Amino acid sequence: MRTDVTNATNETGHAPSNPSQAMLRIAEDYERWFVPPIGTPSARRVVDAARIDAGDRVLDLACGTGVAARLAAEHAGPTGSVVGVDANPAMVEVADRAAPELEWHTGVAEDLPFDEASFDVVVCSLGFQFFADKPAALSEIARVLASDGRVALGTPGPTPPLMVAIDGALADHVGPEASGFVHAVFSVHDREQVTGLLGAAGFVDVETDARPLPLRVPPPAEFFWQYVHSTPLAMLAAGLDDDARAALERDVVERCRPFVDGDGAVMEPNLLVATARRRREAGQP
Repeated sequence: MRTDVTNATNETGHAPSNPSQAMLRIAEDYERWFVPPIGTPSARRVVDAARIDAGDRVLDLACGTGVAARLAAEHAGPTGSVVGVDANPAMVEVADRAAPELEWHTGVAEDLPFDEASFDVVVCSLGFQFFADKPAALSEIARVLASDGRVALGTPGPTPPLMVAIDGALADHVGPEASGFVHAVFSVHDREQVTGLLGAAGFVDVETDARPLPLRVPPPAEFFWQYVHSTPLAMLAAGLDDDARAALERDVVERCRPFVDGDGAVMEPNLLVATARRRREAGQP
């Protein structure tokens, strides 16, 4: 069930000729190409760390197309409830198609459209690094969590070698804005930074776990274009002509040659998973 749909901001700074159709195409490609090899294993580790019990009320923050919400629903069961929220209405639309039995909202992390103490658990997989105001987002998470409620955040980094190679090709052939997106993806991976943010927001029992996440992806050329078309990079790459695209692909293939393994490629980004609990306060739910 999809509700609270609002307009989303184009994160690339470029205005496509039809933003809604362009962003919907990216969201569909994200679900098709990004979620199976990367989104699902990342979300599974975050959801497992959240220790969701049957009957829990769960919020998937920055839900994208809803993979973490779908995994959380397996734990919460029929007596629980799962809600997803994302700033991008196209992502929310695709999430609703994939799991119409769950509840979906459009909204930003810094101003969540939910009442206080609405959830027992908040999970956020591969999204926290993009929040413009992380302290405000954590304050909102605390507000919507019930007393003693749990939060689990998952962020990747530092940039794994395969993505360093892709980042270099993007910087050379597309420009610094494209490279900047890759940097943003892997920008939050310091245990002390995340622990400090959670503590400053009033969370207690903060724990962190940073381990490699072995991933197998398609061969470099295929993986590269799938990644591009699954992210805001699609709108930047759209300005390349055929010759420029071919040159970019050749460079990606050459730079990524060391990571080829049989009929695919491998990378092992670290995934930092931070868990914490909202402080139990007397007289609060």
